[in-house]
Amino acid sequence: MIKSTTGQCKKWVWCVLVAVSACLVAGTAAAKKAEVIDRIVAVVNDDVVTLTDLNEELAPYEEKIRQMNYPLEKEMQMRFKLREDLINQLVEKKLTDQLVAKKDIHIGEKEVDRAIERVKSLNQFTDEALRAQLKAQGLDYETYRSEIRNQLLRNRLVSYEVKSKIVITDEDVQEYYVANKKELGNKPLEEALRASITDQLYQDAVGKKFAQWLSDLKKEAHIKVIQ
Repeated sequence: MIKSTTGQCKKWVWCVLVAVSACLVAGTAAAKKAEVIDRIVAVVNDDVVTLTDLNEELAPYEEKIRQMNYPLEKEMQMRFKLREDLINQLVEKKLTDQLVAKKDIHIGEKEVDRAIERVKSLNQFTDEALRAQLKAQGLDYETYRSEIRNQLLRNRLVSYEVKSKIVITDEDVQEYYVANKKELGNKPLEEALRASITDQLYQDAVGKKFAQWLSDLKKEAHIKVIQ
């Protein structure tokens, strides 16, 4: 598994729905293959999440679930909950990707290069080692670059929509310090502690504002999950 500063990179394959031609001869192997079409599991505005998308997200968890050796009923409950969670994540990604396109946000090739270099440094990979690891995971390099780009685009969107609107004031820091002085070991509010509190308050604020922003985004969208 490749560690990534932009989160775990997984395959994102857009599967085109296959139409079965009426002129195909029924009963042949070719006809049987042509009849296999992808199923839609969710509609997100003008986009869809397909069963292929969902199965690709499920794949890394399948073996782990089997290894837990739970009773069949509990295993089915786990799979159902995981399926719900992953569909929700795929819907959220569709929504953010749509907003990225609407706001015309772009990421340059050099930014993608720098992000990949950070991943290589974090994993202590050479370029050849990274490509070998990707191949072992069933990913080609260009697909990986595309995924890194998508992650960077989503991160930039969140920076525009959420992070840029958060300000932590000295009053916020002082209020937190007074309320939590005992838990902080009664340390004086010096520069290092002030910076630590500011960072903690900022991260908390980002989490709350992001959750609200995403909730509002969902309310404004047309979303239909197809069981």
